[in-house]
Amino acid sequence: MTKKLLITGISFLILYIFIAVSVMTASGWVNHLDLYFIEAIQSTVTDSRAAVILVMTEIGGTEAIVVLTLIVTVSLFIKKMYTAALWFGLTISLSPGVLVHLMKPVIGRERPEFLRLAAESTYSFPSGHSTASTVFYGMLGLILILSVQKLWKKIIIAFITVTIILFVMASRIYLGVHFPTDVLAGFSFGAATVLLSLSLYHLALPKFSQWLRSKDITDKSLSLFQ
Repeated sequence: MTKKLLITGISFLILYIFIAVSVMTASGWVNHLDLYFIEAIQSTVTDSRAAVILVMTEIGGTEAIVVLTLIVTVSLFIKKMYTAALWFGLTISLSPGVLVHLMKPVIGRERPEFLRLAAESTYSFPSGHSTASTVFYGMLGLILILSVQKLWKKIIIAFITVTIILFVMASRIYLGVHFPTDVLAGFSFGAATVLLSLSLYHLALPKFSQWLRSKDITDKSLSLFQ
């Protein structure tokens, strides 16, 4: 499974790099795709709908992700899944928390100048909300999917996870604060983060757990995906 996770994660990372290079070089397909989806999504804007989406989009915002990450991390610590807690907390802190903020000024893409319904001061690419949502809800969804046995439970968890991520992505375009390629790049980078991080977790878990045992610390992280 680790090999498949690595290959898929690298594929998403390559997709992200392709989008980033295309944006930086003003490739024609980027403009066409952005205009098409902006027109399609923002044509549905209404005052009442915008008011709801302004609130709901923050399930992918910094405050919500930080609070939810703390809840999950603390829960894993309480269950003595120390390796899993460190993996979960560090992955979310480093990817959407640090790397996205470092990449934004490198790409230097300004926000859309169309109908903007929310105020944002940072650069546009990649979408931080989309990246954070993909990483947090993607990791949480994977943990839950791999933790249950029944197929119908896996399907429901996967459906809810994908729905939340897609909603956050679409909401950023709806509010006029991101181009579609921003959110697509955020999703791609987030998916790469989840898959590569999970593969590294599986590789490092046995040795790290053994090291903890040598310190007389019981680590139950091995049971996380069983």
